[in-house]
Amino acid sequence: MSGAVVIVGAGVVGLTTALQLILDGVSPSQITIVAKDGPEKSTSFVAGALWECGMHIVPNITVSQHPLKTNTAAKAMTPTTYRESSDLTSPAMTSWLQTHGTAELGSFRHLQHYDAVVADMGVYLGWLKDQLASHRVHINALHVTDLRALATPGTIVVNCTGLFNEDPAIFPCKGQVVMVHAPWIRSAICDEDSGAYMIPRPNGNLICGGTAENDVWNTDVQADVTDKILAKCALVVPSVARAKVVAARAGRMKLPVVSFLMAIAAIFVHMPTVVESNLAGVDFGGEFFKIALVKPGKSFEIVTNVHSKRKTETIVSFNGEERLFGADAMNIEVRRPQNAYSQIRRLLGTTVTHPLVESMTKSEYFPYTLTHNDTRGSVGLKHDDEHTFHAEELVAMVFTHAKTITNEFAEGPVRDWVVTVPSYFAEAQRQAVIDAAEIAGIRVLSLIDENTAAALHHALSIDVPEVGKPTRVMFYNMGSTSLQVSVVEYTSRIVPDGFKKNKTIVDFEVLGKSWDESLGGSQFDLRLADKFADEFNTKLKKGDDIRLVPRAMAKLRAAARKTKIVLSANEVIPVVVPSLHADLDFKSNAKRSEFEALCADLFGRVLGPVESVLQKTGLAKTDLSAIEIIGGGVRIPKIQSLLKGYFERDLGLHLNGDEAMALGAAFHGANLSTAFRVRHVGMTDIASYPVGVRLVDLHREHPAADDGDDKHWVKRASLFGDAQRLNVKKSVAFSHSTDVSCTFRYDQPSGLPAGTSALISRYNITGIDAFVSKYADKNLGEPKVTLTFSLDGSGLAHIVKAEATLEEEVEVVEKKKIKKDGDDKKKTTNDVEADKTEAKAEDDDVNDVEDKVEYEEIKTLQKKVHRGPLVVVRADGVHRHDAGMSIVPMSVRTKKESIALLSELDKADSIRKTNAEAKNRLEAFVYEAREYLSQQEEAVASVSTPDQREKLATEVDATEEWLYEDGDDLDANAYNERHAPLRAQLDALAFRVDELAALPEAILKAQQYVISTKDLMEQWATEKPQVTEAERGDIVAKVDELAAWIEEEQAKQAAIPKHDTPVLTSAQVLKKVSFVKKLVTALGKKPKPVVEKKKEEPEKKPKNDTADETPPEDLDGHDSKKDVEDKTPKEGDASTSDDKKKDEL
Repeated sequence: MSGAVVIVGAGVVGLTTALQLILDGVSPSQITIVAKDGPEKSTSFVAGALWECGMHIVPNITVSQHPLKTNTAAKAMTPTTYRESSDLTSPAMTSWLQTHGTAELGSFRHLQHYDAVVADMGVYLGWLKDQLASHRVHINALHVTDLRALATPGTIVVNCTGLFNEDPAIFPCKGQVVMVHAPWIRSAICDEDSGAYMIPRPNGNLICGGTAENDVWNTDVQADVTDKILAKCALVVPSVARAKVVAARAGRMKLPVVSFLMAIAAIFVHMPTVVESNLAGVDFGGEFFKIALVKPGKSFEIVTNVHSKRKTETIVSFNGEERLFGADAMNIEVRRPQNAYSQIRRLLGTTVTHPLVESMTKSEYFPYTLTHNDTRGSVGLKHDDEHTFHAEELVAMVFTHAKTITNEFAEGPVRDWVVTVPSYFAEAQRQAVIDAAEIAGIRVLSLIDENTAAALHHALSIDVPEVGKPTRVMFYNMGSTSLQVSVVEYTSRIVPDGFKKNKTIVDFEVLGKSWDESLGGSQFDLRLADKFADEFNTKLKKGDDIRLVPRAMAKLRAAARKTKIVLSANEVIPVVVPSLHADLDFKSNAKRSEFEALCADLFGRVLGPVESVLQKTGLAKTDLSAIEIIGGGVRIPKIQSLLKGYFERDLGLHLNGDEAMALGAAFHGANLSTAFRVRHVGMTDIASYPVGVRLVDLHREHPAADDGDDKHWVKRASLFGDAQRLNVKKSVAFSHSTDVSCTFRYDQPSGLPAGTSALISRYNITGIDAFVSKYADKNLGEPKVTLTFSLDGSGLAHIVKAEATLEEEVEVVEKKKIKKDGDDKKKTTNDVEADKTEAKAEDDDVNDVEDKVEYEEIKTLQKKVHRGPLVVVRADGVHRHDAGMSIVPMSVRTKKESIALLSELDKADSIRKTNAEAKNRLEAFVYEAREYLSQQEEAVASVSTPDQREKLATEVDATEEWLYEDGDDLDANAYNERHAPLRAQLDALAFRVDELAALPEAILKAQQYVISTKDLMEQWATEKPQVTEAERGDIVAKVDELAAWIEEEQAKQAAIPKHDTPVLTSAQVLKKVSFVKKLVTALGKKPKPVVEKKKEEPEKKPKNDTADETPPEDLDGHDSKKDVEDKTPKEGDASTSDDKKKDEL
């Protein structure tokens, strides 16, 4: 599809249409969505969305006083839960209704039940909106009254409004619903007779509805209709009448004129619910990546990989057809470096001539074959004759591995990620990270600069600054490939927190950034590797250079990396690399002083970004409260010494240099996601480079630079200046009558890293010509074109809205009543009475009066604004190096091809992994079987025949030989077919061995239980009078039956040989005993009967009359005081009441 697509409507149909077009290969830059309101105000947002008359599953119940027609579709889709009944009073149905919490439906005669899908449209529409936003497709606010105005040449207009005024084939149908809080109703209920329906929501709310009014356009809520809905639903489920009303709303939906189906659109206030979700913050470094996980209800934690390490190497290796990651991939790099791809972050969004890319092959001696992608201008990496990978594909492989270990650690899928990027990354590089994540099946909530993420994490533990007294902190971050320095200002403010309470909020703002993109820990490693290479070259023939041997250089790089780390704590270290090349060992010594001399020029660049950022922010060294150092490179003692000497103070070590960025990214994601409630920290980040736009006429395909030629229309605008805050929008307005081309570019090319293009992207903005032609006959002049630009939180600039407007002065005629001469005079009483009489006249009399009233026409001029949305399409689909263009992002089609490629690789890896696991299980079984037969030889001999033992041992030996010959490389089925029968033999043998001890023990316990239970029944005769004699007798009969069964089965077992399959097992005995135990336990919880204590009024007696003073308990001659102390509490006493409560619990 080559033309533009304009979608009208932002409901579920409009957003789904846009997303499906993108998935089908249409470029997102060709798609424009216009709507009067956003998704949250659409009918879709508030639809009940119950699959019925098809995101969670709820029981769906339809009831009626009349027979119901079988729902064949539901019965076919949910055969296990579909149920029909025409007798709701039967004991079985009564129990079923109680189980489903719908006992109130017992008054109906017929019922139909099945599980149905109900969607939370608020969540679904939000997901659609996020998916489109990830493709840079946004919703433009525009009230469309004429679809023809959008139909410019070459443009396809899709009407997704559902109900459009000009369509005579449909009419509106108004519906109204009431939302109540009724968490006890967990099933969707529909009354077929009255039309009332109730749909539950996960948060305990219940949507009640059942009204329909044809040809009604307004959506006003009517109180009487609300009462009718509640009354109607209460007739079905009476408990609804006591539910608290949350909200009531009304809406409308289209219905075909010829249709007899009734569809009601329900609009209600969306109640936010807590969504169970996981989130990850990923510090995607050049050498390692770290992942911080956020789970609901748990603190942040660092993900550990399969080797239980908290950081994983950023590398992917190919061992034949198998892909390896992390430490396993590093092992391949030393042996076959041409098949191991590390430092792949450098390849994102760059060209083959970029200094950092050229350095990899020319200075760092990576044996990679890099290619130029003619379409995009990007770097390709040739793996073999069949595969040349995009840089995004290699990074996507690493992301897929990261996603796998994160999901395993989280014990569930992790849907959303926040990824860190270096501050110096330009738009092409940032977009490449997002594309790689999309290929890996990850949704990136946002990108965040590494130092900003560390600053955010530091805000959680920093001492809260006093209000009005900011704290300024410098973050010095040296990683494996670059050095980044940022200055951050922390402030605090006091905000209300509930009734008569306040709380303190910490905010921080990034004041300035600076960097050296080519100064990192790997550069220091390279100096040592070069030193080792020079020393080893002395052992080789004259003219030979070990640097040209990839495998040897990979070993030297690994040795140099290890040496640098050890020299951070030691002055001298011996270096040994056995069999480096040509059967020669490498042996040397490395000294810290020598290392510092080798890297003197690198150490001279350490303070450059520090001075630069202080100059940008206008701060002095004394204005800083602390200097926090992070990253692996800062562990070099010389770097810390230089920093201490420059600032004349100690350095801050309050952050974990490896994990602070990942934890900060996770915290940022938790703030962005609606699934978490975390401590609020205000964050204000800034852009790394200033961005501007250049506008020219679209018909000029190759506009030249400023040449002073007035014939060509050119307009420039500086959109986002130096240190511009992120998450802002700006608009540019100008008068123009033709379509234009808009080019994003960096305003200060000199401040860009070497090799970075100043051009960002180019867009064609069309629709201006058609808009002018539409109103040409009115001579309204040139339209005003307004372009709205956005700089989002990831540092990406794009156009979010484009429209053209024309103002027209329209003559409006208003009628005004002419006052007569006597109208201003004061009216008499008779006049007032006459006016009252006249007001009560009939309609025919009013017409006569109106004929006598005189009006005058007043003409006024009012401004009418004509608006027309413009179509924005990305125009740099093909890279042109001669024009100095930036890297072109991956197209949708290219990303789909990459996704398919990675899917095939993942599938092949999964098959290989399954085959290897099956082979390992079979091999482990061989050793397990031999060990068991050897250690349990005596016991095995007692429950098996010599032939059985010999057969198993022979087959185990044959399997071992087969594994190392014909079975060396087969699929999992072959190993499983061999493993299953052998496992069955060994398990049967081991079971009989275990039963030698387990069965007698189980029988003994059962016999003891029989005796103890009979004794317990005798005790209950006096201690538990609530247990009847019949119930005790039933228990005694059960235990007698158990004893008889054990005796009978023992006889059967004794009659068969021990090497046969047992007829009586310990598990069978324990199961029988467990059944009787359940009966006894249930009977023991039977509550005591409640006896009301009679209250008798005491009779008044003479003080000297002692004949009747003895209480009833003393009639037996017992001591009354003793009986009062020792008597058993009677029913109704406090102690008895407490016992009863315990029994009930």
